[in-house]
Formats: sequence, C-alpha cells, structure tokens
Amino acid sequence: MNIRKLVPGLLLVLFLAGCTLPNLKPFADATAELHAAVVETDSAVRLTLTEAGAESEAERLGQELALRIAALSAVVNYSDSLAQIAAAGKSGSESAGNLSDALNGFLGALSAPTLPSNYIALAKSLYGLVAEVRAARSFSRAVETADPAIQGMAQVLIADFGDLEALLAQSLVPVQQALLDNNDNHEIVDYRMQLERRRRQLEVQLSGNTEDAGTIRSLKEINDLIDMTRDRYEPLAEQLAEIAQRTNRQILLVRASKTALRQWADIHGELGNSIAQGISPNTRLLISTVIETRKLINEGGAGR
Repeated sequence: MNIRKLVPGLLLVLFLAGCTLPNLKPFADATAELHAAVVETDSAVRLTLTEAGAESEAERLGQELALRIAALSAVVNYSDSLAQIAAAGKSGSESAGNLSDALNGFLGALSAPTLPSNYIALAKSLYGLVAEVRAARSFSRAVETADPAIQGMAQVLIADFGDLEALLAQSLVPVQQALLDNNDNHEIVDYRMQLERRRRQLEVQLSGNTEDAGTIRSLKEINDLIDMTRDRYEPLAEQLAEIAQRTNRQILLVRASKTALRQWADIHGELGNSIAQGISPNTRLLISTVIETRKLINEGGAGR
C-alpha cells in the first residue's frame, strides 16, 4: 500500500472533521425559554398591580416590559438563525453570508420606531458590522465579528432591566397606598397600630409588676379592642403582605433575567472559538438560571 497516496485523503478527512459545526440548538432553546419567562413576568406584574388598584402603574410597567420583550424577540430570532446555520453544516463564506443576513435582521428589529432611542442609536451605530460579517471567510470568524453587536445590545438590555427592577421597587409603596386609600382603610390601620403600640407599653409595665391589677385590666381592654378589629384589619394586612411578596418575587424574576442575559452574552462571546473547535457551547449556567426563573414563576402561580 502506497502511504504517500493515502496522506492527501487522510488530510482531507481530518480537515472535514475539523470543520464539523457544533449543535447550537440548546443555546437557541435556552434563549427562547428566557424570552418566555420574561413574557410571563410581564403578565405577573400587570396582574399584581391591577388587582391592587394601581392601573396606571400597571400600564406604565407593562409598557416597560413590552419594550424588553420586543428586544428579546430579536435575540431569539438571531439565536435561531445561529442554530440553523450550524445545523446546515456549512462553515465557509456561505454561512458568513447567512449570519450577516441574520445580524441585519437583528439590528433592524432593534431599530423599530417603537423601541427606545438608546436601542435605535445602538443598532444604527453597529450596522457597519453587517458588511464585515459578510466578508468573513468562516462561520466562526463571522460570529466573532458579530459579537460586538451582541455585547452592546446585551448591555443596553441589562441596564434597562436594572431600570425595571428599580421601577418595581418604587411601585410597591404606591400600590399599597392605593389599597389603603380604598374604603378609608387608613383609619383601621392607624387605629390598629395605636392599639398594638399601647399593648406593647402595657406588657412592658406588667413585666415589672405582674400583680398590677390596673395594668392587667387595661391590657385586657386593649386585647378586646384588637380582637374587634380582626375581621377588617387582618384581611387587609394579608393583602398588603401579599402585594409585597408578589413585588419581591417579580424583582427576583427581573434579576434572574439580568443574570441570564449576562450568561447569554458570555456564551456568545466564546461562541466563535467554540465553533472553530467544533465544540458545543456550555449552556448549563444559562439553563440553570432559566429553570430557577421558571421555578419562581410557578411558585407564584398565575401572577400570584
């Protein structure tokens, strides 16, 4: 057997094996799950605020979430394109051309007039990358060239989620206030607080003299008055606590979304190298964060 004749064939086999593209579908699937979680967060926020009587807050925060969902839809479409290009198995200039089309669509979606000006400005500043991606000679190089657009978008989206977290935190007081303003609930709350403050004072006095008949009688009178407020005060207190719990859960959801976006951007930052080596990207942390987000949503029920 002529070894020299075999060498070119072996080199060709090794070359083709080295060009095998990794499976990017798990990356795209995790991105879609992230988008779905944010959509459910949107529903939870609106329901929480609407039920508490703060419709204006619900509308304002709903609009904020709608913008992020639209931006994340563009992220999902881009991720799907990455997975489809990799599945086609062509790693050369043709795949670079396909990726440039996907990037062009991605930036176009971020330029929609309905999105905030910072998204539009970012997208316009990055359109020059489309031609650079198209000129790339390999899929891995094209992904590396496109990465600044992805990182820039991720940072803007993460910052906006930070603003949303602040809005949610700020919404807690007016939402609870709306409940207190309903049916003069302030009066029962103030009265109950006065009774409980007086009870604490009497309990301190009684601890110093457990046989003080006057203090014992006064404490019994206060406890009787507190019992008389239970039917009205305790359901209200439960509603106020539930509003706080819901809002805090949604803040955790927004934080999880920020974490997932950082992880998503980090994966994309290494994606070109992964593709060049034929290694599927490690999406375990991203998937774990998405699962945790799902858990938070499920624990809250349908927005509860």
